[in-house]
Amino acid sequence: MEMTISGLREKLREADDEQLRELICQLYKHSEISQQIVDSRFLGDDYGLRLAKATKQKLDQAFFPRGKIDYSLDQAKELLRHFRKSCLNQRALIDVELYFVECGLDFAGIFGESDELVKDLLITNYASAVARILEDDSQIYFHLYFSRCNQIIDTAKEFTSEFSQNMLNVYYQLAKE
Repeated sequence: MEMTISGLREKLREADDEQLRELICQLYKHSEISQQIVDSRFLGDDYGLRLAKATKQKLDQAFFPRGKIDYSLDQAKELLRHFRKSCLNQRALIDVELYFVECGLDFAGIFGESDELVKDLLITNYASAVARILEDDSQIYFHLYFSRCNQIIDTAKEFTSEFSQNMLNVYYQLAKE
């Protein structure tokens, strides 16, 4: 029988500091995702942004594979899902989510915007990035990403009125700040 999250929490409360340190080190040694979670927690923005840069390159390849016309939305979604699980750095998360939207808009601009799934994903990820920006009380992320969000909206205005209006509705939350 496997342990539940509540069961795990109970066992962790019973463990002493040395046992917890050893457990975390074992997880770190045996899991790439665990390494990325711990590293993003303790190494800060520099590590998160390096991880974001590598993920953005992979997203670019997923949307625009070299020598092919087709793209892999499933691969791009999986890259983003993996990044969200493994990176705790909000700045890097915002950067990658906005990049996903930018790639999706570029793709739709080149190959057409008929895929509703793509448009829904772009709206959802744009909303997620904007929500992360708004959660930052220091407004550092607002100043870092506001112009980029403006550029995304300028690009989105070239698409159907329903899609561009939905993107604008998300943007207005940020613009009110």
